[in-house]
Amino acid sequence: MTKITHKGLWFEYSSLNKEDKSIFKKMTVTALICGFFIGIGADKSDLVLMSETIHPWALYLIPVMTLIFLFLTIKYSFDFYFRQDELYKKYHDFSMLSGFMGFAVFGIILHFISVFVEFEVQWIDYMFCSILGMVIGQLYFYKKFYQ
Repeated sequence: MTKITHKGLWFEYSSLNKEDKSIFKKMTVTALICGFFIGIGADKSDLVLMSETIHPWALYLIPVMTLIFLFLTIKYSFDFYFRQDELYKKYHDFSMLSGFMGFAVFGIILHFISVFVEFEVQWIDYMFCSILGMVIGQLYFYKKFYQ
């Protein structure tokens, strides 16, 4: 059983069994590699620069590698999810729902604010809206069910 800590924002790694730790390590490594590829290829100008400085195939290879590591991260996260108890699964599902609500609510607010202050919203800004919603949901779930 995974022990949720830090007011719902993390879990105690030592509470995982050996196989769950292995899956979590694989998920973390693939997520970091995916994040690296997202970072170096986040914009079209970045991809063009990489293809000019490294190799012309980088224009095609970086997005493909990003997708491969994204799908591996998703696979390992599902493997981890299905091995957990019901309370953790409810916590996870509530976190994901809260993330979507953050994306919808804070994203709409951000969109309309951007119209008036002439701020160009990027996809990462909507991702931050999702993360904000997820954090609020995790804090709420921990307070309601773990305390």
